[in-house]
Amino acid sequence: MRFLHIADLHLGKQMNDVTLLPDQEYILEQIVSIADSERVDAVLIAGDVYQRSSPQAEAMALFDAFVTRLADLGKKVFVISGNHDSDERLNFASRMLEKSGVFITGRYDGRLGHVEISDEYGPVHFWMLPYVKASRVKHFFPEETIENYDDAIRTAIRREDIDPAVRNV
Repeated sequence: MRFLHIADLHLGKQMNDVTLLPDQEYILEQIVSIADSERVDAVLIAGDVYQRSSPQAEAMALFDAFVTRLADLGKKVFVISGNHDSDERLNFASRMLEKSGVFITGRYDGRLGHVEISDEYGPVHFWMLPYVKASRVKHFFPEETIENYDDAIRTAIRREDIDPAVRNV
């Protein structure tokens, strides 16, 4: 399986009061072109989609157009939230988007997002863990000793039934 991994888009970022949206649009066009020419099966977007938790409409429209183009090319798209993203806003319409091959895990609910897709070699399991704070994981597992971010991540992963004998991302 071929996939393209990107992160930290920070759509909507400004520098010295100048919007970077035209530059970001250009870069996203290049990413779509690479995904197409390299015949990737999936694009993984690992957090910080937006610059701020309440992104402006133009940034949201840009991301919508980007993900739509990837889905139209038949690419699966996996998105997790980062510390700059609002998990609730990123999760909006996520169940409906799954029908188009766009999988979003914006909020940790005590389970990792899990999506299985297949290629000519069989299934590939994608485990999606968005940005979390230790207190969020502790909320779901109060009996665990979770004192920092590393403890939270270890607990969240350990609590899943991940088979190391199969292909996992």
